Amino acid sequence: MSGVAQHIFAFGLGSGTVPWAPGTFGTLAAIPFYWMMADLPLGWFLSICFIAFVVGVWLCDKTSKDLGVHDHSGIVWDEFVGYWLTMAAVPFLGRLRYGVCGISHLRCL
Repeated sequence: MSGVAQHIFAFGLGSGTVPWAPGTFGTLAAIPFYWMMADLPLGWFLSICFIAFVVGVWLCDKTSKDLGVHDHSGIVWDEFVGYWLTMAAVPFLGRLRYGVCGISHLRCL
């Protein structure tokens, strides 16, 4: 993977470049990917999360070193993986509502 591609993924496909609340925008950017994975069997879902975590550790470390900043606020890949892992623990109906609304109290639908 080229250096530019690594940085793009580490920055959450660009969502981490927002000048205010990049972590929030990183989480919002993770929602459509969750929708694509939501119907997978739990084993597959967790496998994807594990692979994304392992690759993400490497991506974020490489990007941090390239930028010369230990914990750059724009590196939001952890927001993606964290959101997906959290959603794995939510029952299906709650996952649907939370995924659509992106809020924790399931009253929007």
